[in-house]
Amino acid sequence: MDTALEGRATATGAFKWAVAVLAIIVIALSSAKSKLSSTTFEAMCDAVMAVTDTSEMQEADSQMIRRLYGIDPNDYDGAMLYYPVTNMHAAELLIVKLKDEDQQDGVEQAISDRKNTLLKSFQGYGAEQTAMLENSITDIRGNYAFFCSAKDPEKVHDAFSEAY
Repeated sequence: MDTALEGRATATGAFKWAVAVLAIIVIALSSAKSKLSSTTFEAMCDAVMAVTDTSEMQEADSQMIRRLYGIDPNDYDGAMLYYPVTNMHAAELLIVKLKDEDQQDGVEQAISDRKNTLLKSFQGYGAEQTAMLENSITDIRGNYAFFCSAKDPEKVHDAFSEAY
């Protein structure tokens, strides 16, 4: 076999190997997103609230969740929202326990829409609030959706992840 053919064979083998590795990564990430949690909604909320500073937030009722996120809490196994006490703050926490994984995209879109609305409202004057929103964390996996815009969203997200 000449050197050119050997080189092509090696490149083809390397390419096939890279495609196989990429496929494994995609499958692993897909299965991680679809792994269902056995954590009850109440236990999840308790775990997350234990580390959440709610001094600038208030708990929302079902009507407020519908108004701010456009989702009906009755369509889910649970929905909890803490939102700003005044419209001068951007701290929010949303946890939704989905009845079905098919609800993931709708809730993810609702979170994205809410975040964009908040970003627009603080644009040009609320630098601290804008930064908080830009550093917010959205995590949609399995049967839970999580959104946190706070001074320390990582701490709150860590509690969510540990409870998941």
